[in-house]
Amino acid sequence: MSEYRLFFPYVKEQLKLYIFGFIGSLFRFLIPLSVPLIIKYIFDHLLQNKGLSYSDKIEELLSIAVIMLVIFLLLRAPMEYARQYFMHKANNNIIKSLRIDAFKKVHSLDAKYFTENKSGEIGTRFFDDIEKIRGFMTAAFSNIWIEIVVLVCVIGVMLTLNIQLTVLAVLLVGFQFLIAHLLSRRLKDSTRNMMNFRSVLSGFIFEKIQGAIIAKLFSSEKRDQKDLHRHLDAYEVLTEKNSRINAIMLSSVNVLSDLTPFVIVLVASLFVIEGRLTLGSLIAFFAYVDKMRSPVAALVQAIPTITEGRVALKRIFDFFNTPQTIKEQENPVELKNFSKEIKFQKVSFSYNKDKKILNNVSFTLEKGKTYAFVGESGGGKSTILQLLTRMYDTNSGEILIDGVNIKEYSLLSLRNHMGIVTQDNFLYSSSVKENLLTAKFDATDFEIISATQKAFAHDFISMLPKGYETEIGERGVKLSGGQKQRVSLARVFLKNPSIIILDEATSALDNESEKLVQSSINSLDNEKTIIMIAHRLTTILHADTIFVVKNGEIIESGNHQSLLSLNGYYKELYTKQAEQNEADKQTNENVRSRKIS
Repeated sequence: MSEYRLFFPYVKEQLKLYIFGFIGSLFRFLIPLSVPLIIKYIFDHLLQNKGLSYSDKIEELLSIAVIMLVIFLLLRAPMEYARQYFMHKANNNIIKSLRIDAFKKVHSLDAKYFTENKSGEIGTRFFDDIEKIRGFMTAAFSNIWIEIVVLVCVIGVMLTLNIQLTVLAVLLVGFQFLIAHLLSRRLKDSTRNMMNFRSVLSGFIFEKIQGAIIAKLFSSEKRDQKDLHRHLDAYEVLTEKNSRINAIMLSSVNVLSDLTPFVIVLVASLFVIEGRLTLGSLIAFFAYVDKMRSPVAALVQAIPTITEGRVALKRIFDFFNTPQTIKEQENPVELKNFSKEIKFQKVSFSYNKDKKILNNVSFTLEKGKTYAFVGESGGGKSTILQLLTRMYDTNSGEILIDGVNIKEYSLLSLRNHMGIVTQDNFLYSSSVKENLLTAKFDATDFEIISATQKAFAHDFISMLPKGYETEIGERGVKLSGGQKQRVSLARVFLKNPSIIILDEATSALDNESEKLVQSSINSLDNEKTIIMIAHRLTTILHADTIFVVKNGEIIESGNHQSLLSLNGYYKELYTKQAEQNEADKQTNENVRSRKIS
Protein backbone atom coordinates (compact mmCIF):
# COMPACT_ATOMS: atom_id res chain seq x y z
CA MET A 1 0.00 0.00 0.00
CA SER A 2 3.03 2.29 0.08
CA GLU A 3 2.32 3.33 -3.53
CA TYR A 4 -1.00 4.82 -2.39
CA ARG A 5 0.75 6.76 0.37
CA LEU A 6 3.25 8.15 -2.13
CA PHE A 7 0.47 8.95 -4.60
CA PHE A 8 -1.71 10.81 -2.08
CA PRO A 9 0.17 14.17 -2.28
CA TYR A 10 -0.63 14.32 -6.01
CA VAL A 11 -4.31 13.65 -5.27
CA LYS A 12 -4.38 16.16 -2.41
CA GLU A 13 -3.36 18.97 -4.77
CA GLN A 14 -6.45 18.25 -6.91
CA LEU A 15 -8.84 17.56 -4.01
CA LYS A 16 -11.10 20.56 -4.71
CA LEU A 17 -11.59 19.50 -8.32
CA TYR A 18 -12.37 15.94 -7.24
CA ILE A 19 -14.93 17.20 -4.69
CA PHE A 20 -16.69 19.31 -7.33
CA GLY A 21 -16.65 16.32 -9.68
CA PHE A 22 -17.95 14.04 -6.93
CA ILE A 23 -20.88 16.39 -6.22
CA GLY A 24 -21.70 16.43 -9.92
CA SER A 25 -21.53 12.65 -9.96
CA LEU A 26 -23.93 12.37 -7.04
CA PHE A 27 -26.62 14.33 -8.84
CA ARG A 28 -25.89 12.56 -12.11
CA PHE A 29 -26.43 9.11 -10.56
CA LEU A 30 -28.94 9.77 -7.76
CA ILE A 31 -31.54 11.65 -9.80
CA PRO A 32 -32.41 8.56 -11.92
CA LEU A 33 -32.96 6.58 -8.67
CA SER A 34 -36.22 8.48 -8.15
CA VAL A 35 -37.71 7.04 -11.36
CA PRO A 36 -38.73 3.59 -9.97
CA LEU A 37 -40.50 5.25 -7.00
CA ILE A 38 -42.37 7.52 -9.40
CA ILE A 39 -43.33 4.47 -11.48
CA LYS A 40 -44.58 2.78 -8.28
CA TYR A 41 -46.64 5.87 -7.45
CA ILE A 42 -48.11 5.95 -10.96
CA PHE A 43 -49.09 2.27 -10.81
CA ASP A 44 -50.37 2.04 -7.24
CA HIS A 45 -51.78 5.51 -6.55
CA LEU A 46 -52.64 6.97 -9.93
CA LEU A 47 -53.58 4.35 -12.50
CA GLN A 48 -55.42 2.14 -10.01
CA ASN A 49 -57.02 5.02 -8.13
CA LYS A 50 -60.73 4.84 -9.06
CA GLY A 51 -61.42 8.03 -7.13
CA LEU A 52 -59.67 10.15 -9.77
CA SER A 53 -61.30 11.11 -13.05
CA TYR A 54 -59.68 10.63 -16.44
CA SER A 55 -58.79 14.32 -16.71
CA ASP A 56 -57.31 14.37 -13.18
CA LYS A 57 -55.10 11.41 -14.03
CA ILE A 58 -53.92 13.06 -17.28
CA GLU A 59 -53.26 16.34 -15.46
CA GLU A 60 -51.19 14.62 -12.75
CA LEU A 61 -49.25 12.58 -15.33
CA LEU A 62 -48.42 15.79 -17.23
CA SER A 63 -47.30 17.47 -13.98
CA ILE A 64 -45.00 14.55 -13.17
CA ALA A 65 -43.62 14.58 -16.74
CA VAL A 66 -42.90 18.34 -16.63
CA ILE A 67 -41.20 18.14 -13.22
CA MET A 68 -38.99 15.22 -14.29
CA LEU A 69 -38.14 16.92 -17.59
CA VAL A 70 -37.09 20.10 -15.76
CA ILE A 71 -34.98 18.09 -13.30
CA PHE A 72 -33.23 16.09 -16.03
CA LEU A 73 -32.58 19.05 -18.35
CA LEU A 74 -31.84 21.85 -15.87
CA LEU A 75 -30.12 19.87 -13.11
CA ARG A 76 -28.87 16.53 -14.33
CA ALA A 77 -27.30 17.85 -17.58
CA PRO A 78 -25.20 20.60 -15.87
CA MET A 79 -24.18 18.14 -13.15
CA GLU A 80 -23.06 15.65 -15.81
CA TYR A 81 -20.96 18.41 -17.40
CA ALA A 82 -19.45 19.31 -14.01
CA ARG A 83 -18.65 15.66 -13.33
CA GLN A 84 -16.90 15.15 -16.65
CA TYR A 85 -15.01 18.47 -16.63
CA PHE A 86 -13.70 18.50 -13.06
CA MET A 87 -12.77 14.81 -13.00
CA HIS A 88 -10.87 14.99 -16.31
CA LYS A 89 -9.21 18.25 -15.26
CA ALA A 90 -7.98 16.71 -12.00
CA ASN A 91 -6.79 13.54 -13.74
CA ASN A 92 -4.92 15.51 -16.42
CA ASN A 93 -3.23 17.69 -13.78
CA ILE A 94 -1.99 14.61 -11.91
CA ILE A 95 -0.75 12.96 -15.13
CA LYS A 96 1.11 16.18 -15.99
CA SER A 97 2.69 16.36 -12.51
CA LEU A 98 3.79 12.72 -12.67
CA ARG A 99 5.42 13.24 -16.07
CA ILE A 100 7.20 16.38 -14.86
CA ASP A 101 8.54 14.50 -11.82
CA ALA A 102 9.51 11.51 -14.00
CA PHE A 103 11.46 13.81 -16.30
CA LYS A 104 13.20 15.42 -13.32
CA LYS A 105 14.07 11.94 -12.08
CA VAL A 106 15.61 11.06 -15.46
CA HIS A 107 17.89 14.09 -15.15
CA SER A 108 18.86 13.22 -11.59
CA LEU A 109 19.79 9.59 -12.29
CA ASP A 110 23.42 8.53 -12.42
CA ALA A 111 25.27 7.44 -15.54
CA LYS A 112 25.33 3.91 -14.13
CA TYR A 113 21.52 3.68 -14.34
CA PHE A 114 21.52 4.45 -18.06
CA THR A 115 24.22 1.87 -18.74
CA GLU A 116 22.17 -0.81 -16.98
CA ASN A 117 18.67 0.08 -18.29
CA LYS A 118 17.38 0.51 -21.82
CA SER A 119 15.90 3.86 -22.82
CA GLY A 120 12.80 2.09 -24.19
CA GLU A 121 12.08 0.60 -20.76
CA ILE A 122 12.44 4.03 -19.16
CA GLY A 123 10.14 5.47 -21.83
CA THR A 124 7.48 2.85 -21.02
CA ARG A 125 7.29 4.10 -17.45
CA PHE A 126 7.10 7.71 -18.69
CA PHE A 127 4.27 7.10 -21.17
CA ASP A 128 2.54 3.73 -20.77
CA ASP A 129 2.64 3.32 -16.99
CA ILE A 130 1.64 6.91 -16.26
CA GLU A 131 -1.18 6.73 -18.81
CA LYS A 132 -2.47 3.56 -17.10
CA ILE A 133 -3.02 5.66 -13.99
CA ARG A 134 -5.61 7.76 -15.84
CA GLY A 135 -8.06 4.85 -15.92
CA PHE A 136 -7.14 3.98 -12.35
CA MET A 137 -7.96 7.51 -11.15
CA THR A 138 -11.29 7.60 -13.02
CA ALA A 139 -12.24 4.29 -11.40
CA ALA A 140 -10.84 4.93 -7.93
CA PHE A 141 -11.76 8.60 -7.39
CA SER A 142 -15.04 8.78 -9.27
CA ASN A 143 -16.70 5.59 -10.39
CA ILE A 144 -16.07 3.38 -7.36
CA TRP A 145 -17.20 5.86 -4.72
CA ILE A 146 -20.21 6.97 -6.72
CA GLU A 147 -21.19 3.38 -7.45
CA ILE A 148 -20.89 2.53 -3.75
CA VAL A 149 -23.07 5.52 -2.81
CA VAL A 150 -25.60 4.53 -5.48
CA LEU A 151 -25.55 0.91 -4.26
CA VAL A 152 -26.13 1.98 -0.63
CA CYS A 153 -28.95 4.32 -1.66
CA VAL A 154 -30.56 1.60 -3.81
CA ILE A 155 -30.40 -0.90 -0.95
CA GLY A 156 -31.83 1.72 1.41
CA VAL A 157 -34.83 2.35 -0.85
CA MET A 158 -35.29 -1.40 -1.44
CA LEU A 159 -35.44 -1.94 2.34
CA THR A 160 -38.43 0.41 2.49
CA LEU A 161 -40.17 -1.72 -0.12
CA ASN A 162 -39.43 -5.21 1.25
CA ILE A 163 -36.77 -6.28 3.74
CA GLN A 164 -36.74 -10.00 2.85
CA LEU A 165 -36.30 -9.39 -0.88
CA THR A 166 -33.56 -6.86 -0.14
CA VAL A 167 -31.62 -9.35 2.00
CA LEU A 168 -31.88 -11.92 -0.80
CA ALA A 169 -30.62 -9.39 -3.35
CA VAL A 170 -27.72 -8.34 -1.12
CA LEU A 171 -26.67 -11.98 -0.58
CA LEU A 172 -26.63 -12.62 -4.33
CA VAL A 173 -24.61 -9.44 -4.95
CA GLY A 174 -22.23 -10.25 -2.08
CA PHE A 175 -21.48 -13.63 -3.65
CA GLN A 176 -20.53 -11.85 -6.88
CA PHE A 177 -18.08 -9.59 -4.99
CA LEU A 178 -16.57 -12.60 -3.20
CA ILE A 179 -15.77 -14.29 -6.55
CA ALA A 180 -14.32 -11.05 -7.93
CA HIS A 181 -12.16 -10.53 -4.81
CA LEU A 182 -10.70 -14.04 -4.90
CA LEU A 183 -9.81 -13.81 -8.59
CA SER A 184 -8.42 -10.26 -8.30
CA ARG A 185 -5.41 -11.55 -6.34
CA ARG A 186 -4.36 -13.77 -9.25
CA LEU A 187 -5.12 -10.93 -11.65
CA LYS A 188 -2.71 -8.60 -9.85
CA ASP A 189 0.22 -11.04 -10.17
CA SER A 190 -0.42 -11.69 -13.86
CA THR A 191 -0.86 -7.96 -14.55
CA ARG A 192 2.45 -7.16 -12.87
CA ASN A 193 4.29 -9.79 -14.93
CA MET A 194 2.61 -8.57 -18.10
CA MET A 195 3.51 -4.90 -17.52
CA ASN A 196 7.10 -5.71 -16.55
CA PHE A 197 7.58 -7.65 -19.77
CA ARG A 198 5.88 -4.86 -21.73
CA SER A 199 8.80 -2.63 -20.67
CA VAL A 200 11.26 -5.24 -21.96
CA LEU A 201 9.35 -5.45 -25.24
CA SER A 202 9.35 -1.64 -25.62
CA GLY A 203 13.08 -1.50 -24.93
CA PHE A 204 13.71 -4.20 -27.54
CA ILE A 205 11.61 -2.47 -30.23
CA PHE A 206 13.10 0.97 -29.51
CA GLU A 207 16.62 -0.46 -29.77
CA LYS A 208 15.83 -2.22 -33.07
CA ILE A 209 14.36 0.99 -34.50
CA GLN A 210 17.55 2.85 -33.62
CA GLY A 211 19.60 0.07 -35.20
CA ALA A 212 17.49 -0.28 -38.36
CA ILE A 213 20.30 1.01 -40.60
CA ILE A 214 22.80 -1.41 -39.04
CA ALA A 215 20.33 -4.25 -39.62
CA LYS A 216 20.24 -3.35 -43.33
CA LEU A 217 24.02 -3.12 -43.58
CA PHE A 218 24.55 -6.52 -41.95
CA SER A 219 21.45 -8.12 -43.53
CA SER A 220 20.17 -9.10 -40.11
CA GLU A 221 16.50 -8.25 -40.71
CA LYS A 222 15.41 -11.91 -40.56
CA ARG A 223 17.21 -12.47 -37.28
CA ASP A 224 15.60 -9.33 -35.87
CA GLN A 225 12.20 -10.63 -37.00
CA LYS A 226 12.84 -13.92 -35.18
CA ASP A 227 13.84 -12.01 -32.04
CA LEU A 228 10.67 -9.93 -32.33
CA HIS A 229 8.48 -13.04 -32.66
CA ARG A 230 10.22 -14.56 -29.65
CA HIS A 231 9.46 -11.45 -27.58
CA LEU A 232 5.88 -11.23 -28.87
CA ASP A 233 5.26 -14.93 -28.17
CA ALA A 234 6.46 -14.51 -24.59
CA TYR A 235 4.27 -11.42 -24.19
CA GLU A 236 1.31 -13.27 -25.70
CA VAL A 237 1.61 -16.02 -23.08
CA LEU A 238 1.40 -13.39 -20.33
CA THR A 239 -1.50 -11.50 -21.92
CA GLU A 240 -3.45 -14.72 -22.50
CA LYS A 241 -3.05 -15.70 -18.86
CA ASN A 242 -4.24 -12.24 -17.82
CA SER A 243 -7.17 -12.43 -20.23
CA ARG A 244 -8.19 -15.89 -18.96
CA ILE A 245 -8.33 -14.73 -15.34
CA ASN A 246 -10.20 -11.59 -16.34
CA ALA A 247 -12.63 -13.60 -18.50
CA ILE A 248 -13.32 -16.12 -15.68
CA MET A 249 -13.99 -13.31 -13.24
CA LEU A 250 -16.28 -11.29 -15.51
CA SER A 251 -18.16 -14.30 -16.90
CA SER A 252 -18.83 -15.69 -13.40
CA VAL A 253 -20.00 -12.33 -12.11
CA ASN A 254 -22.08 -11.55 -15.20
CA VAL A 255 -23.90 -14.92 -15.08
CA LEU A 256 -24.83 -14.32 -11.43
CA SER A 257 -25.73 -10.71 -12.25
CA ASP A 258 -28.07 -11.82 -15.05
CA LEU A 259 -29.58 -14.52 -12.83
CA THR A 260 -30.25 -12.16 -9.90
CA PRO A 261 -33.30 -10.31 -11.40
CA PHE A 262 -34.92 -13.62 -12.40
CA VAL A 263 -34.56 -15.04 -8.88
CA ILE A 264 -35.87 -11.81 -7.36
CA VAL A 265 -38.90 -11.68 -9.71
CA LEU A 266 -39.80 -15.30 -8.92
CA VAL A 267 -39.72 -14.69 -5.16
CA ALA A 268 -41.41 -11.28 -5.47
CA SER A 269 -44.19 -12.80 -7.61
CA LEU A 270 -44.94 -15.23 -4.79
CA PHE A 271 -45.18 -12.25 -2.43
CA VAL A 272 -47.62 -10.52 -4.81
CA ILE A 273 -49.76 -13.71 -5.04
CA GLU A 274 -49.79 -13.92 -1.24
CA GLY A 275 -50.77 -10.25 -1.02
CA ARG A 276 -47.56 -9.24 0.77
CA LEU A 277 -46.41 -6.94 -2.08
CA THR A 278 -48.24 -4.67 -4.49
CA LEU A 279 -47.77 -4.86 -8.24
CA GLY A 280 -46.31 -1.34 -8.25
CA SER A 281 -43.84 -2.32 -5.55
CA LEU A 282 -42.81 -5.39 -7.55
CA ILE A 283 -42.18 -3.26 -10.64
CA ALA A 284 -40.27 -0.68 -8.56
CA PHE A 285 -38.28 -3.42 -6.80
CA PHE A 286 -37.41 -5.04 -10.13
CA ALA A 287 -36.25 -1.62 -11.42
CA TYR A 288 -34.05 -1.16 -8.34
CA VAL A 289 -32.57 -4.63 -8.75
CA ASP A 290 -31.65 -3.56 -12.27
CA LYS A 291 -30.23 -0.33 -10.84
CA MET A 292 -28.24 -2.44 -8.40
CA ARG A 293 -26.75 -4.53 -11.21
CA SER A 294 -25.21 -1.44 -12.81
CA PRO A 295 -22.97 -0.39 -9.87
CA VAL A 296 -22.11 -4.03 -9.14
CA ALA A 297 -21.03 -4.57 -12.76
CA ALA A 298 -19.13 -1.27 -12.75
CA LEU A 299 -17.32 -2.17 -9.52
CA VAL A 300 -16.36 -5.62 -10.78
CA GLN A 301 -15.27 -4.32 -14.20
CA ALA A 302 -13.16 -1.66 -12.44
CA ILE A 303 -11.04 -4.37 -10.76
CA PRO A 304 -8.77 -4.99 -13.81
CA THR A 305 -8.36 -1.22 -14.31
CA ILE A 306 -7.53 -0.66 -10.66
CA THR A 307 -5.20 -3.66 -10.62
CA GLU A 308 -3.35 -2.37 -13.68
CA GLY A 309 -3.22 1.12 -12.22
CA ARG A 310 -1.89 -0.11 -8.89
CA VAL A 311 0.88 -2.08 -10.62
CA ALA A 312 1.65 1.00 -12.72
CA LEU A 313 1.81 3.15 -9.58
CA LYS A 314 4.24 0.74 -7.95
CA ARG A 315 6.44 0.70 -11.07
CA ILE A 316 6.42 4.51 -11.25
CA PHE A 317 7.28 5.03 -7.59
CA ASP A 318 9.91 2.29 -7.75
CA PHE A 319 11.43 4.39 -10.54
CA PHE A 320 11.09 7.58 -8.47
CA ASN A 321 12.77 5.81 -5.54
CA THR A 322 15.74 4.64 -7.61
CA PRO A 323 18.73 5.45 -5.38
CA GLN A 324 20.90 8.34 -6.50
CA THR A 325 24.56 7.64 -5.76
CA ILE A 326 25.91 10.93 -7.13
CA LYS A 327 24.58 13.39 -4.56
CA GLU A 328 25.41 16.89 -3.45
CA GLN A 329 26.19 17.50 0.17
CA GLU A 330 23.61 19.43 2.20
CA ASN A 331 25.20 22.86 1.68
CA PRO A 332 27.39 22.53 -1.40
CA VAL A 333 30.17 24.96 -2.25
CA GLU A 334 29.82 26.99 -5.47
CA LEU A 335 32.80 26.69 -7.81
CA LYS A 336 32.87 30.31 -8.93
CA ASN A 337 36.30 30.40 -10.57
CA PHE A 338 38.76 27.68 -11.47
CA SER A 339 42.06 29.35 -10.62
CA LYS A 340 44.80 26.83 -9.80
CA GLU A 341 44.79 23.09 -10.45
CA ILE A 342 42.99 19.77 -10.67
CA LYS A 343 44.51 17.03 -8.56
CA PHE A 344 43.84 13.28 -8.50
CA GLN A 345 45.13 11.75 -5.26
CA LYS A 346 45.44 7.96 -5.06
CA VAL A 347 42.21 7.45 -7.01
CA SER A 348 40.89 3.91 -7.52
CA PHE A 349 37.70 2.95 -9.30
CA SER A 350 35.80 -0.03 -10.70
CA TYR A 351 32.44 -0.27 -12.45
CA ASN A 352 31.88 -3.62 -10.78
CA LYS A 353 33.68 -5.84 -8.30
CA ASP A 354 35.21 -8.07 -10.95
CA LYS A 355 37.74 -5.66 -12.42
CA LYS A 356 39.47 -2.52 -11.15
CA ILE A 357 39.61 0.14 -13.91
CA LEU A 358 41.83 2.66 -12.10
CA ASN A 359 44.35 1.71 -9.45
CA ASN A 360 45.86 4.29 -7.11
CA VAL A 361 46.13 7.00 -9.79
CA SER A 362 47.67 10.37 -8.89
CA PHE A 363 48.46 13.38 -11.07
CA THR A 364 48.06 17.17 -11.20
CA LEU A 365 46.64 19.34 -14.01
CA GLU A 366 47.51 23.02 -13.82
CA LYS A 367 45.24 25.75 -15.12
CA GLY A 368 45.96 27.08 -18.62
CA LYS A 369 47.86 24.03 -19.85
CA THR A 370 47.06 21.22 -22.26
CA TYR A 371 47.10 17.61 -21.14
CA ALA A 372 46.60 14.34 -22.97
CA PHE A 373 45.88 10.78 -21.88
CA VAL A 374 46.94 8.01 -24.23
CA GLY A 375 47.15 4.23 -24.07
CA GLU A 376 45.39 1.04 -24.96
CA SER A 377 41.59 0.78 -25.18
CA GLY A 378 39.98 -0.10 -21.86
CA GLY A 379 42.97 1.18 -19.93
CA GLY A 380 40.94 3.75 -17.97
CA LYS A 381 41.40 6.98 -19.94
CA SER A 382 37.73 7.81 -20.42
CA THR A 383 37.00 6.73 -16.85
CA ILE A 384 39.26 9.53 -15.62
CA LEU A 385 37.00 12.03 -17.40
CA GLN A 386 33.85 10.33 -16.07
CA LEU A 387 35.17 10.78 -12.54
CA LEU A 388 36.22 14.39 -13.13
CA THR A 389 32.71 15.31 -14.36
CA ARG A 390 31.16 13.29 -11.49
CA MET A 391 29.26 10.91 -13.72
CA TYR A 392 30.70 8.41 -11.24
CA ASP A 393 32.39 8.80 -7.85
CA THR A 394 35.71 7.30 -6.86
CA ASN A 395 35.85 4.09 -4.83
CA SER A 396 38.82 5.47 -2.93
CA GLY A 397 41.09 8.50 -3.09
CA GLU A 398 39.87 12.00 -3.96
CA ILE A 399 39.74 14.52 -6.77
CA LEU A 400 40.46 18.13 -5.86
CA ILE A 401 39.82 21.35 -7.77
CA ASP A 402 41.62 24.30 -6.24
CA GLY A 403 42.22 22.26 -3.10
CA VAL A 404 38.55 21.35 -2.56
CA ASN A 405 37.14 17.84 -3.06
CA ILE A 406 34.79 17.95 -6.05
CA LYS A 407 32.14 16.17 -3.94
CA GLU A 408 31.83 19.40 -1.94
CA TYR A 409 30.94 21.48 -5.02
CA SER A 410 27.41 21.75 -6.36
CA LEU A 411 27.01 19.61 -9.46
CA LEU A 412 25.74 22.58 -11.46
CA SER A 413 28.66 24.85 -10.70
CA LEU A 414 31.17 22.02 -11.22
CA ARG A 415 29.84 21.03 -14.63
CA ASN A 416 29.30 24.65 -15.69
CA HIS A 417 33.10 24.96 -15.75
CA MET A 418 33.46 21.99 -18.08
CA GLY A 419 32.73 21.43 -21.75
CA ILE A 420 33.10 17.99 -23.28
CA VAL A 421 33.21 16.57 -26.80
CA THR A 422 33.19 12.81 -27.20
CA GLN A 423 33.68 10.51 -30.18
CA ASP A 424 29.97 9.58 -30.00
CA ASN A 425 28.33 12.98 -29.88
CA PHE A 426 24.64 13.28 -29.15
CA LEU A 427 22.65 15.86 -31.08
CA TYR A 428 18.93 16.56 -30.76
CA SER A 429 16.55 16.26 -33.70
CA SER A 430 15.87 20.00 -33.60
CA SER A 431 17.70 22.68 -35.61
CA VAL A 432 21.44 23.30 -35.62
CA LYS A 433 20.84 26.53 -33.72
CA GLU A 434 18.73 24.80 -31.04
CA ASN A 435 21.51 22.26 -30.53
CA LEU A 436 24.07 25.00 -30.10
CA LEU A 437 21.85 26.92 -27.67
CA THR A 438 21.89 23.97 -25.25
CA ALA A 439 25.34 25.24 -24.29
CA LYS A 440 24.20 28.84 -23.78
CA PHE A 441 20.47 29.45 -24.13
CA ASP A 442 20.81 33.27 -24.34
CA ALA A 443 23.67 33.34 -26.87
CA THR A 444 23.49 35.99 -29.58
CA ASP A 445 23.75 35.19 -33.29
CA PHE A 446 27.21 36.77 -33.28
CA GLU A 447 28.37 34.45 -30.48
CA ILE A 448 26.93 31.41 -32.26
CA ILE A 449 28.66 32.23 -35.55
CA SER A 450 31.95 32.97 -33.77
CA ALA A 451 31.80 29.54 -32.08
CA THR A 452 31.00 27.69 -35.32
CA GLN A 453 33.79 29.53 -37.15
CA LYS A 454 36.28 28.40 -34.50
CA ALA A 455 35.09 24.81 -35.04
CA PHE A 456 35.19 25.26 -38.85
CA ALA A 457 31.46 24.44 -38.96
CA HIS A 458 30.03 27.77 -40.15
CA ASP A 459 30.59 27.16 -43.85
CA PHE A 460 28.82 23.81 -44.07
CA ILE A 461 26.00 25.00 -41.78
CA SER A 462 25.41 28.00 -44.04
CA MET A 463 25.05 25.66 -47.02
CA LEU A 464 22.31 23.59 -45.35
CA PRO A 465 18.76 24.12 -46.78
CA LYS A 466 17.70 26.45 -43.95
CA GLY A 467 21.14 27.28 -42.59
CA TYR A 468 21.20 27.36 -38.79
CA GLU A 469 17.44 26.66 -38.69
CA THR A 470 17.83 23.31 -40.50
CA GLU A 471 16.51 20.36 -38.49
CA ILE A 472 19.14 17.64 -38.42
CA GLY A 473 17.09 14.53 -37.58
CA GLU A 474 17.22 12.14 -34.65
CA ARG A 475 20.71 12.08 -33.13
CA GLY A 476 21.85 14.36 -35.99
CA VAL A 477 21.35 11.64 -38.61
CA LYS A 478 21.18 14.18 -41.45
CA LEU A 479 24.78 15.24 -40.79
CA SER A 480 27.96 13.33 -41.52
CA GLY A 481 30.12 12.09 -38.65
CA GLY A 482 32.62 14.90 -39.16
CA GLN A 483 29.87 17.54 -39.31
CA LYS A 484 28.31 16.27 -36.09
CA GLN A 485 31.67 16.43 -34.38
CA ARG A 486 32.27 20.00 -35.51
CA VAL A 487 28.81 21.07 -34.30
CA SER A 488 29.64 19.46 -30.94
CA LEU A 489 32.94 21.33 -30.83
CA ALA A 490 31.14 24.58 -31.66
CA ARG A 491 28.73 23.88 -28.81
CA VAL A 492 31.64 23.65 -26.37
CA PHE A 493 33.26 26.78 -27.78
CA LEU A 494 29.96 28.62 -27.32
CA LYS A 495 29.75 27.51 -23.70
CA ASN A 496 33.27 28.90 -23.20
CA PRO A 497 34.14 26.80 -20.12
CA SER A 498 37.39 27.04 -18.22
CA ILE A 499 38.02 23.28 -18.62
CA ILE A 500 37.66 21.72 -22.10
CA ILE A 501 37.54 17.94 -22.32
CA LEU A 502 38.08 16.29 -25.71
CA ASP A 503 37.50 12.54 -25.76
CA GLU A 504 38.58 11.43 -29.26
CA ALA A 505 37.04 14.72 -30.41
CA THR A 506 38.62 14.69 -33.87
CA SER A 507 38.34 10.96 -34.54
CA ALA A 508 35.57 11.37 -37.16
CA LEU A 509 37.29 14.20 -39.06
CA ASP A 510 39.27 13.88 -42.24
CA ASN A 511 42.94 14.90 -42.10
CA GLU A 512 42.35 18.42 -43.44
CA SER A 513 39.44 19.15 -41.07
CA GLU A 514 41.40 17.65 -38.19
CA LYS A 515 44.28 20.02 -38.82
CA LEU A 516 41.92 23.02 -38.94
CA VAL A 517 40.12 22.05 -35.73
CA GLN A 518 43.41 21.23 -34.05
CA SER A 519 44.76 24.68 -34.88
CA SER A 520 41.54 26.15 -33.49
CA ILE A 521 42.01 24.23 -30.24
CA ASN A 522 45.64 25.32 -30.08
CA SER A 523 44.65 28.95 -30.47
CA LEU A 524 42.27 28.91 -27.50
CA ASP A 525 42.78 31.33 -24.65
CA ASN A 526 45.78 30.41 -22.47
CA GLU A 527 43.41 30.52 -19.52
CA LYS A 528 41.69 27.34 -20.75
CA THR A 529 42.71 23.98 -19.38
CA ILE A 530 42.45 21.38 -22.12
CA ILE A 531 42.25 17.66 -21.37
CA MET A 532 42.43 15.33 -24.34
CA ILE A 533 42.05 11.62 -24.90
CA ALA A 534 43.34 10.51 -28.26
CA HIS A 535 44.11 7.35 -30.13
CA ARG A 536 45.99 9.14 -32.91
CA LEU A 537 49.10 10.42 -31.19
CA THR A 538 49.73 13.02 -33.90
CA THR A 539 46.85 15.06 -32.44
CA ILE A 540 48.43 15.48 -29.00
CA LEU A 541 52.09 16.17 -29.83
CA HIS A 542 51.69 19.79 -28.69
CA ALA A 543 50.37 18.84 -25.20
CA ASP A 544 52.32 20.21 -22.25
CA THR A 545 52.08 16.85 -20.51
CA ILE A 546 51.09 13.45 -21.86
CA PHE A 547 50.01 10.76 -19.43
CA VAL A 548 50.42 7.18 -20.62
CA VAL A 549 47.74 4.91 -19.12
CA LYS A 550 48.00 1.14 -19.06
CA ASN A 551 45.96 -1.35 -17.02
CA GLY A 552 44.46 1.42 -14.89
CA GLU A 553 47.78 3.01 -13.93
CA ILE A 554 49.84 5.92 -15.20
CA ILE A 555 53.11 4.33 -16.23
CA GLU A 556 54.75 7.31 -17.97
CA SER A 557 54.28 11.08 -18.18
CA GLY A 558 56.01 14.01 -19.84
CA ASN A 559 55.92 15.92 -23.11
CA HIS A 560 56.28 14.20 -26.48
CA GLN A 561 60.06 14.49 -26.73
CA SER A 562 60.78 13.44 -23.17
CA LEU A 563 58.53 10.39 -23.51
CA LEU A 564 60.30 9.33 -26.71
CA SER A 565 63.61 9.58 -24.95
CA LEU A 566 62.40 7.12 -22.29
CA ASN A 567 62.22 4.36 -24.94
CA GLY A 568 59.19 3.01 -23.12
CA TYR A 569 55.58 2.17 -23.88
CA TYR A 570 54.78 5.58 -25.39
CA LYS A 571 57.61 5.27 -27.91
CA GLU A 572 56.36 1.81 -28.78
CA LEU A 573 52.86 3.19 -29.49
CA TYR A 574 54.22 6.14 -31.44
CA THR A 575 56.52 3.98 -33.57
CA LYS A 576 53.72 1.55 -34.44
CA GLN A 577 51.43 4.39 -35.47
CA ALA A 578 54.16 6.09 -37.50
CA GLU A 579 54.87 2.84 -39.36
CA GLN A 580 51.14 2.33 -39.97
CA ASN A 581 50.74 5.91 -41.23
CA GLU A 582 53.67 5.41 -43.60
CA ALA A 583 52.19 2.14 -44.86
CA ASP A 584 48.80 3.82 -45.44
CA LYS A 585 50.50 6.67 -47.27
CA GLN A 586 52.37 4.24 -49.52
CA THR A 587 49.15 2.33 -50.24
CA ASN A 588 47.36 5.55 -51.22
CA GLU A 589 50.24 6.51 -53.55
CA ASN A 590 50.12 3.08 -55.21
CA VAL A 591 46.38 3.40 -55.78
CA ARG A 592 46.87 6.87 -57.23
CA SER A 593 49.61 5.61 -59.56
CA ARG A 594 47.35 2.81 -60.88
CA LYS A 595 44.60 5.32 -61.64
CA ILE A 596 47.01 7.55 -63.58
CA SER A 597 48.45 4.61 -65.58
